[in-house]
Amino acid sequence: MLAIKIEYLTGVCMATRHDDPSRSTPEWPPHPDRLFSALVAAAGALGTDAHELSDLSKSALQWILKCGAPQLAVSEAHPRVMPGVHMPTNPLPDELKGAKGVLGLLPTHRKKALLPVPAVVPDEPVAYFIWPDAEPDGRLEVLRNICQQVTYLGRSRSLVRASVADDPPPPTHVPDPLGQFQFRVAYPGRLGYLLDKYKDDGGKPAPCPPRRYRSAGGQGPVDRRLSTVFERCWIFRPRTGDPLLPAISTLKVTQAFRKALIDCIDKDQRSRGLEPLVPEIVHGHGKHPHCAYVALPFVHPWQRHADGAIKGLAVLVPREVDSNSLLTMACGLLWLQENGLGMPGIGTWHVEEVQADDPPNATLDPVVWTGVARLWATATPMVFGHFPKPKSGGEAGVVLESLRMIGIEPDRVVEIGVGRHSVLHGAPPSWCFKAGREPSWVRHVTLRFDRPVRGPIILGSMRYFGLGLMRPVESS
Repeated sequence: MLAIKIEYLTGVCMATRHDDPSRSTPEWPPHPDRLFSALVAAAGALGTDAHELSDLSKSALQWILKCGAPQLAVSEAHPRVMPGVHMPTNPLPDELKGAKGVLGLLPTHRKKALLPVPAVVPDEPVAYFIWPDAEPDGRLEVLRNICQQVTYLGRSRSLVRASVADDPPPPTHVPDPLGQFQFRVAYPGRLGYLLDKYKDDGGKPAPCPPRRYRSAGGQGPVDRRLSTVFERCWIFRPRTGDPLLPAISTLKVTQAFRKALIDCIDKDQRSRGLEPLVPEIVHGHGKHPHCAYVALPFVHPWQRHADGAIKGLAVLVPREVDSNSLLTMACGLLWLQENGLGMPGIGTWHVEEVQADDPPNATLDPVVWTGVARLWATATPMVFGHFPKPKSGGEAGVVLESLRMIGIEPDRVVEIGVGRHSVLHGAPPSWCFKAGREPSWVRHVTLRFDRPVRGPIILGSMRYFGLGLMRPVESS
């Protein structure tokens, strides 16, 4: 195993997303390609000629590329809010001609432009890059020397200390072709490209193509937290111009979503000459836990303009799902994006996947629903599996029983609130939701745990169709 530890000495990571034209969006976690570029620059500092690397350094760096995409272990991070800085612009070549042009070299005579400084503050200012199957052998000492020369990652003000770690924490992100995150990862020929680019013009190299990752559920450098049975969260949103729907339409939308996905899987398999076979995790018959189909309404703990409108859909996938079922479901979701989601009496949504590391708004950000918090509240009300009985603990007893079904021990709850209204702005009252033909006990729920709990949390008998979806009220 090989693990490289990056410590942010100022507690702040200053790095800009490579695909942001405004240069104002921070990057977190740091992409593996960024680390590899820093290692190449550090290896150059060890040699006598900046244009050449020693044979030992080249061999070690080429070996890292052959090890493939690393796992990452990082904590949660929060964007740092600060005003932009007005900095002198670079002079154009025509502006440097003549005697007056020489003055343009001085910052005081150049125009100034607003320069954003994107940055994040991680909960733990440490990042680990882990290759679990790597065997460094004799290259370990060379890699240690290279890491000692790494002084920053991202902007030059993002000071770091790099070292080879002997006992890294569990990973938080692992490579997965069906993952929700996209990180830039150095490819086998990257070292030669970087060296040639530096020799030619010394300019900024082109970014590497992205690789897909998924959340591994680990907590990296911070303590492990409670989590539910769900592991993956694929989010989709309608296009501009598609019908707008309120949160009370949750069941209509999620039931149509499930049916459309099953139909798309059937069509995909028939188009390839296969016998149609829908995975159990998709239809849910005889398999528990299975996928949950949820609508994501615009609700918020304090923003009073939250209106409860459905901004997108999500598929929550449980843990320990075999790769064939995941691949079949992914193919069906691709067909769904091409053909659209038809909802009887409503219209059609032309859905598209939302990348986990590039959400258009907070409602479609998986971190909002899969984040870590002690206090949670329902965005859509919970449907009780049976009418509460005082001898069995009443409403609280049913809520605790539902928690156990999703993998959280009830003794972790220190406070329960049950009522007809949610504490979240924009969430409709419970009586606005119809849970089926039979009378049901429908209530909003607020839970406080004795320790941070990682979402998604979804409770009740209709949890697989989006009712009982919870949102953090306070982050941990």
